Amino acid sequence: MKTTGEKIKERRITLNMTQKDLADQVGTTVRTISSYEAAGSKPRGLNLRKLCSVLNVSEAYLLKDEIEDETYGLDEAPYIENARATYGKKGADDISRLLLETQAMFAGGEIPEEDKDLFFQAITEAYFANKNKASERFTRKDYKKD
Repeated sequence: MKTTGEKIKERRITLNMTQKDLADQVGTTVRTISSYEAAGSKPRGLNLRKLCSVLNVSEAYLLKDEIEDETYGLDEAPYIENARATYGKKGADDISRLLLETQAMFAGGEIPEEDKDLFFQAITEAYFANKNKASERFTRKDYKKD
């Protein structure tokens, strides 16, 4: 199992980047990148999302030591980001958990990427529709945006 720091360093080297290159692209300092790689500190929030984008990996891959497949979670990433943009961290966490829990249906078989994409899209749309219905039904009238 690889730590978050080992994964960051490995991806950075694979992409032929120095710590300074990575820091510049993420918008942080070399010291911060060094602390991720060597000191064991974990990126959070916006730095985590920027690191994942630059390194082309998912948040789940970076943060969970037991996940060793660099491509893990990349299929779901756009849907999670869409939920984050619309509903914030809680929405992103909800969609992430929902997609993770339903991913077991793909085990043991080869599913074409476009079919996976359609599935993730349907799940996300259903989540948003139900979230909006709940908001309409349970939000007090004086809190509703016109």
